Amino acid sequence: MMLRQRHVCGQVRVLAAAMVAGLLASAAVLPASAQNATPAPTAEVPTGNAQPTPEQLATAVQFLKASGLTVGFDDIIPQYLQQATAIYTGQRPELSQTISEAAVSLVPEFMKKRVDLDNSLAKFYTTRFSEDELKQLITFYESPVGKKLATQQQIILRDSMPVVQGWTRDLQNGVMKRVREEVEKKGGKLGPSPADAPAEGDAPAQPAAPAQ
Repeated sequence: MMLRQRHVCGQVRVLAAAMVAGLLASAAVLPASAQNATPAPTAEVPTGNAQPTPEQLATAVQFLKASGLTVGFDDIIPQYLQQATAIYTGQRPELSQTISEAAVSLVPEFMKKRVDLDNSLAKFYTTRFSEDELKQLITFYESPVGKKLATQQQIILRDSMPVVQGWTRDLQNGVMKRVREEVEKKGGKLGPSPADAPAEGDAPAQPAAPAQ
Protein backbone atom coordinates (compact mmCIF):
# COMPACT_ATOMS: atom_id res chain seq x y z
CA MET A 1 0.00 0.00 0.00
CA MET A 2 2.73 2.45 0.98
CA LEU A 3 4.70 1.57 -2.14
CA ARG A 4 1.68 2.38 -4.27
CA GLN A 5 1.26 5.74 -2.54
CA ARG A 6 4.93 6.57 -3.01
CA HIS A 7 4.64 5.61 -6.70
CA VAL A 8 1.72 7.99 -7.25
CA CYS A 9 3.44 10.81 -5.35
CA GLY A 10 6.52 10.23 -7.47
CA GLN A 11 4.43 10.55 -10.62
CA VAL A 12 3.03 13.85 -9.38
CA ARG A 13 6.54 15.21 -8.81
CA VAL A 14 7.64 14.07 -12.26
CA LEU A 15 4.62 15.65 -13.90
CA ALA A 16 5.17 18.89 -12.06
CA ALA A 17 8.82 18.95 -13.11
CA ALA A 18 7.82 18.12 -16.67
CA MET A 19 5.40 21.02 -16.72
CA VAL A 20 8.13 23.49 -15.75
CA ALA A 21 10.68 21.93 -18.09
CA GLY A 22 8.07 21.89 -20.83
CA LEU A 23 7.76 25.64 -20.69
CA LEU A 24 11.51 26.04 -21.09
CA ALA A 25 11.61 23.54 -23.94
CA SER A 26 8.69 25.22 -25.66
CA ALA A 27 10.24 28.67 -25.45
CA ALA A 28 13.45 27.32 -26.99
CA VAL A 29 11.71 26.21 -30.17
CA LEU A 30 9.17 28.97 -30.63
CA PRO A 31 9.46 30.65 -34.01
CA ALA A 32 11.19 34.00 -34.13
CA SER A 33 7.84 35.72 -34.69
CA ALA A 34 6.62 34.49 -31.31
CA GLN A 35 9.88 34.96 -29.42
CA ASN A 36 10.45 38.47 -30.75
CA ALA A 37 6.87 39.63 -30.61
CA THR A 38 6.45 43.37 -30.16
CA PRO A 39 5.90 43.93 -26.44
CA ALA A 40 2.47 45.19 -25.52
CA PRO A 41 2.13 48.26 -23.29
CA THR A 42 3.34 47.57 -19.78
CA ALA A 43 -0.03 48.54 -18.37
CA GLU A 44 -1.52 45.34 -19.80
CA VAL A 45 0.71 43.16 -17.65
CA PRO A 46 -0.49 42.92 -14.03
CA THR A 47 2.22 43.35 -11.43
CA GLY A 48 2.52 42.73 -7.70
CA ASN A 49 -0.76 41.60 -6.19
CA ALA A 50 -2.89 42.92 -9.05
CA GLN A 51 -5.58 40.47 -10.05
CA PRO A 52 -5.95 39.59 -13.74
CA THR A 53 -9.15 40.49 -15.51
CA PRO A 54 -11.47 37.60 -16.44
CA GLU A 55 -10.37 38.02 -20.05
CA GLN A 56 -6.66 37.83 -19.17
CA LEU A 57 -7.24 34.77 -17.00
CA ALA A 58 -9.27 33.03 -19.70
CA THR A 59 -6.57 33.73 -22.27
CA ALA A 60 -3.86 32.35 -19.97
CA VAL A 61 -5.91 29.19 -19.35
CA GLN A 62 -6.37 28.82 -23.10
CA PHE A 63 -2.60 29.09 -23.49
CA LEU A 64 -2.00 26.36 -20.89
CA LYS A 65 -4.39 24.03 -22.69
CA ALA A 66 -3.05 24.82 -26.16
CA SER A 67 0.57 24.37 -25.08
CA GLY A 68 -0.07 21.06 -23.34
CA LEU A 69 2.03 22.18 -20.37
CA THR A 70 -0.50 20.91 -17.83
CA VAL A 71 -1.90 17.94 -19.71
CA GLY A 72 -0.03 15.56 -17.43
CA PHE A 73 -2.19 16.63 -14.50
CA ASP A 74 -5.29 15.26 -16.25
CA ASP A 75 -4.34 11.76 -15.16
CA ILE A 76 -3.82 12.54 -11.49
CA ILE A 77 -7.48 12.63 -10.45
CA PRO A 78 -8.30 9.20 -11.95
CA GLN A 79 -5.11 7.80 -10.43
CA TYR A 80 -6.02 9.02 -6.96
CA LEU A 81 -9.57 7.72 -7.28
CA GLN A 82 -8.26 4.34 -8.44
CA GLN A 83 -5.79 4.34 -5.55
CA ALA A 84 -8.54 5.09 -3.01
CA THR A 85 -10.74 2.41 -4.57
CA ALA A 86 -7.97 -0.20 -4.36
CA ILE A 87 -7.10 0.69 -0.75
CA TYR A 88 -10.68 0.63 0.52
CA THR A 89 -11.55 -2.49 -1.49
CA GLY A 90 -8.59 -4.22 0.12
CA GLN A 91 -10.00 -3.30 3.52
CA ARG A 92 -13.61 -4.24 2.75
CA PRO A 93 -13.78 -6.56 -0.30
CA GLU A 94 -17.49 -7.16 0.27
CA LEU A 95 -18.10 -3.43 -0.44
CA SER A 96 -16.13 -3.36 -3.69
CA GLN A 97 -19.14 -2.48 -5.85
CA THR A 98 -20.25 0.30 -3.52
CA ILE A 99 -16.71 1.67 -3.28
CA SER A 100 -16.31 1.71 -7.07
CA GLU A 101 -19.65 3.45 -7.56
CA ALA A 102 -18.76 6.04 -4.92
CA ALA A 103 -15.44 6.79 -6.62
CA VAL A 104 -17.08 7.21 -10.02
CA SER A 105 -19.73 9.53 -8.59
CA LEU A 106 -17.01 11.80 -7.22
CA VAL A 107 -15.33 12.43 -10.58
CA PRO A 108 -17.27 15.67 -11.33
CA GLU A 109 -16.53 17.02 -7.83
CA PHE A 110 -12.78 16.54 -8.19
CA MET A 111 -12.66 17.68 -11.81
CA LYS A 112 -13.60 21.12 -10.49
CA LYS A 113 -10.32 21.08 -8.59
CA ARG A 114 -8.56 20.49 -11.90
CA VAL A 115 -10.12 23.73 -13.14
CA ASP A 116 -8.92 25.46 -9.98
CA LEU A 117 -5.35 24.33 -10.76
CA ASP A 118 -5.52 25.79 -14.27
CA ASN A 119 -6.78 29.10 -12.93
CA SER A 120 -4.07 29.23 -10.25
CA LEU A 121 -1.27 28.42 -12.70
CA ALA A 122 -2.66 30.81 -15.30
CA LYS A 123 -2.12 33.74 -12.95
CA PHE A 124 1.64 33.20 -13.15
CA TYR A 125 1.43 33.88 -16.87
CA THR A 126 -0.84 36.91 -16.60
CA THR A 127 1.80 38.59 -14.42
CA ARG A 128 4.55 37.99 -16.97
CA PHE A 129 2.79 38.16 -20.33
CA SER A 130 0.28 40.61 -21.66
CA GLU A 131 -2.99 39.30 -23.03
CA ASP A 132 -1.77 40.10 -26.55
CA GLU A 133 1.45 38.13 -26.01
CA LEU A 134 -0.49 35.14 -24.72
CA LYS A 135 -2.71 35.29 -27.79
CA GLN A 136 0.39 35.24 -30.01
CA LEU A 137 1.63 32.15 -28.15
CA ILE A 138 -1.77 30.50 -28.56
CA THR A 139 -1.62 31.21 -32.29
CA PHE A 140 1.70 29.38 -32.44
CA TYR A 141 0.42 26.38 -30.47
CA GLU A 142 -2.62 26.16 -32.70
CA SER A 143 -0.39 25.94 -35.78
CA PRO A 144 0.57 22.48 -37.10
CA VAL A 145 4.09 22.62 -35.63
CA GLY A 146 2.74 24.04 -32.37
CA LYS A 147 0.24 21.20 -32.05
CA LYS A 148 3.01 18.71 -32.70
CA LEU A 149 5.17 20.30 -30.01
CA ALA A 150 2.31 20.24 -27.50
CA THR A 151 1.73 16.57 -28.22
CA GLN A 152 5.34 15.43 -28.26
CA GLN A 153 6.94 17.54 -25.52
CA GLN A 154 5.46 15.50 -22.66
CA ILE A 155 6.69 12.27 -24.23
CA ILE A 156 10.12 13.73 -24.85
CA LEU A 157 10.36 15.09 -21.32
CA ARG A 158 9.26 11.77 -19.83
CA ASP A 159 11.76 9.80 -21.88
CA SER A 160 14.56 12.27 -21.16
CA MET A 161 14.15 12.13 -17.38
CA PRO A 162 16.68 9.27 -16.96
CA VAL A 163 19.18 11.23 -19.06
CA VAL A 164 18.79 14.33 -16.88
CA GLN A 165 18.96 12.31 -13.66
CA GLY A 166 22.09 10.48 -14.83
CA TRP A 167 23.74 13.73 -15.92
CA THR A 168 23.06 15.47 -12.59
CA ARG A 169 24.26 12.43 -10.62
CA ASP A 170 27.48 12.19 -12.62
CA LEU A 171 28.02 15.95 -12.37
CA GLN A 172 27.59 15.94 -8.60
CA ASN A 173 29.95 13.01 -8.16
CA GLY A 174 32.46 14.50 -10.58
CA VAL A 175 32.53 17.83 -8.77
CA MET A 176 33.03 16.15 -5.40
CA LYS A 177 35.81 13.95 -6.73
CA ARG A 178 37.68 16.69 -8.60
CA VAL A 179 37.55 19.13 -5.67
CA ARG A 180 39.03 16.42 -3.44
CA GLU A 181 41.75 15.68 -5.98
CA GLU A 182 42.71 19.34 -6.30
CA VAL A 183 42.84 19.75 -2.51
CA GLU A 184 45.06 16.66 -2.23
CA LYS A 185 47.42 18.14 -4.81
CA LYS A 186 47.94 20.99 -2.39
CA GLY A 187 48.64 18.66 0.51
CA GLY A 188 45.16 18.55 2.03
CA LYS A 189 43.20 15.44 2.85
CA LEU A 190 39.45 14.99 2.43
CA GLY A 191 37.18 12.04 3.03
CA PRO A 192 35.74 9.87 0.24
CA SER A 193 33.06 11.35 -2.00
CA PRO A 194 29.84 9.64 -3.15
CA ALA A 195 31.57 8.96 -6.45
CA ASP A 196 33.88 6.54 -4.65
CA ALA A 197 31.04 4.40 -3.32
CA PRO A 198 30.41 1.15 -5.24
CA ALA A 199 27.53 1.34 -7.66
CA GLU A 200 24.26 -0.17 -6.47
CA GLY A 201 24.34 -3.89 -7.06
CA ASP A 202 28.12 -4.05 -7.18
CA ALA A 203 29.78 -6.37 -4.71
CA PRO A 204 32.10 -4.61 -2.26
CA ALA A 205 35.77 -5.09 -2.89
CA GLN A 206 37.18 -8.02 -0.93
CA PRO A 207 40.38 -7.48 1.09
CA ALA A 208 43.43 -9.26 -0.22
CA ALA A 209 44.13 -12.61 1.40
CA PRO A 210 47.05 -12.54 3.85
CA ALA A 211 50.30 -13.94 2.55
CA GLN A 212 51.00 -17.52 3.62
